Amino acid sequence: MTLSGKYWYQELRDWLLSVGFIQSEVVPCIFWRVNADKSVVKLLDYVDDMLYFGTNEAALKEFTTALSARFDVDLLGQAHWYLSTHITQAANFDITIDQSRYCLAILKRYLDQAGCKKMTREHNIPLPSDFIPSAEDSSATVDKALQLQAEYNIDFSSCIGSLIYLEQTCTDILFAVNKLAKFTRCPGVKHMEALVHLLRYLRDNTNLGVRFYSDISRSPVYQMLTTQTKLAMGEAKLFTFSDSSWNDDADSGRSTGAFLCYYMGGVVDHSSNMPDPIAMSSAESEYNEGCVACMAASHCRMLLDELELKKEDAPSPTVKIILDSKSAIAMGKSFKDTKHTRHIMRRFHFVRHGVEKKFYELIWIPTEFQLADIGTKNLPGPRQKFLTQLIMVSIDDRSVQEE
Repeated sequence: MTLSGKYWYQELRDWLLSVGFIQSEVVPCIFWRVNADKSVVKLLDYVDDMLYFGTNEAALKEFTTALSARFDVDLLGQAHWYLSTHITQAANFDITIDQSRYCLAILKRYLDQAGCKKMTREHNIPLPSDFIPSAEDSSATVDKALQLQAEYNIDFSSCIGSLIYLEQTCTDILFAVNKLAKFTRCPGVKHMEALVHLLRYLRDNTNLGVRFYSDISRSPVYQMLTTQTKLAMGEAKLFTFSDSSWNDDADSGRSTGAFLCYYMGGVVDHSSNMPDPIAMSSAESEYNEGCVACMAASHCRMLLDELELKKEDAPSPTVKIILDSKSAIAMGKSFKDTKHTRHIMRRFHFVRHGVEKKFYELIWIPTEFQLADIGTKNLPGPRQKFLTQLIMVSIDDRSVQEE
């Protein structure tokens, strides 16, 4: 039974290919078919959960009839839920996704049962303001860590795993989850307290999601870029924010970086991470993370090229990479090495190559509007709220119900 999902996927894939579908080379769970009348059917499959889309009713009818004849499937109509994610489609074709119900399930499982004092005051930041993630605060042994988790009545690694899935739509907890995930083997008291704080923050900030706009000019992030920062965005639908916090890791001296990839006004990919090289300057740390952001943007760009059915030799639009470091931008645009840059690992010059080939355009933004800042540090309340309001949207309470 453990391999049943794999064999089901293989059988579905083989059937789809046999009836003319093409499998994505970028994301293998995506398929599409162009019919003789130029109508298109696109499909996303995860084990036995499927979303499909067609450009006209006849194409959809033909596909669902053939699918039902081959497999025993339930066709549930318009998509409202997918993998614990709520999908809301508006009359103006905006699409909002949220995991608010999944968030409530996490809180019911972990916070409601936690063996710690109940607190009703509002939590407006994901981590305590004085929390410094460090291995020095870890439990001395695995046994002591298990004993501590029993006292709090929280399975630390299980809870973190749930939060990692939740952060797919909850960008506001990106930094907190990334830091706490380092201590899943031997969490200490401070780590447990920080996790409880994070759960309380989610209790007070449950109803948030991500919206994709049919007209990108209506999205808050696009309006911010074009009005408040005066950037020339043109018709850019895909762009990426990149930021880094230099030398902030107490254990290794590495820098925490983050990127947010946007498409049609909503986040489609993000990460809070620590690139391997220990940066010798803030500019270098920004440049290192810029490389990670460019790689992520390349992945998104290749997927969009497939979904838009572009020919292989058709040029792709240049992706704007938005940084708040003019020094890092200068490093990415110049092929001259200096005594301050010649030690940087060669793979990070991936950025320079992409800029030269016009795959990416590096543009500067004031730190105030650098949205990726939310994944690089534990921000004060007003700053956290400001960025969250730009990145996410509030969800109607009536659409969120406990399972």
